[in-house]
Amino acid sequence: MKKIIFALTIIATLASVSCKKKAETKEAVEKEVAAPKGYKVSAQGSIVEWTGYKFTEKKGVKGKFKLINVINAPLAQTPIAAFNGVDFSIPVSSIFSDNAIRDGKLMKLFFGFMDNTELLTGNFVTKGEQIVLNLKMNNVTKEIPLTHTVSDRHVKLEGSLNILDFGAEKAFNSIHKACEVLHTGADKVSKTWEDVKIEAIVFLKES
Repeated sequence: MKKIIFALTIIATLASVSCKKKAETKEAVEKEVAAPKGYKVSAQGSIVEWTGYKFTEKKGVKGKFKLINVINAPLAQTPIAAFNGVDFSIPVSSIFSDNAIRDGKLMKLFFGFMDNTELLTGNFVTKGEQIVLNLKMNNVTKEIPLTHTVSDRHVKLEGSLNILDFGAEKAFNSIHKACEVLHTGADKVSKTWEDVKIEAIVFLKES
């Protein structure tokens, strides 16, 4: 009889421990499911592209920067909010347009005529659902509103800037002079446009 009681006691104890573990596991799973997602801007997997324009008919010349440094990237609960407070820098030396001669001209005869442009720096801020880029170039910071499209963990950003807004007349005149012949179209007019389109595909880490 004592053996039976002892066995029943052991079974009851094991059942109690098992139920407790199941309850704890269920609670942990529920907490994990209930936890909000977090998004964080990542340089890895992100791309920054630019388009300059030549000729009277405004033909685009595309390029990109091969290196992006994300200095500060707060964790946020939505993809858009993840941009608020993000700081970044882009080495000008990483410019790439698939044309070594053009890249050399841009480095020497465009950025070389600016102040402190070893790095392009800036940050993002959000205003509601609007993402705004504060870009510093030639020691001048300008606010650039951006449009955005969210797809999975990628956000596509688009905007435009005017080179002269950054006090870069010398740089603009220098590159126009260097490319005067190449920027002469069928109408015999040499035209370098002051505006530049900027695009980025930004990857968001999810946690």
